[in-house]
Amino acid sequence: MLTRLGLALIWLLHFLPLKRLARLGEVLGSLLFAFGRERRHIALTNLRLCYPQMAEAEREQLARAHFRAFGRSFLERG
Repeated sequence: MLTRLGLALIWLLHFLPLKRLARLGEVLGSLLFAFGRERRHIALTNLRLCYPQMAEAEREQLARAHFRAFGRSFLERG
């Protein structure tokens, strides 16, 4: 039942203009960053391992940007 609701929501979203979908996707990505504690931790750990010279604030900014881009891409492509 939950799967059908999710699919119905995605189907309804395709009626929205692309600009609005992009903005909704960025909001979705920001929410995923804020509430996806485990995924946020994994992303920040990977960035710390790959870029040890980068400042912590810079790595967090990069992770936030990635989550926003992911949310945007998810909604734009369905």
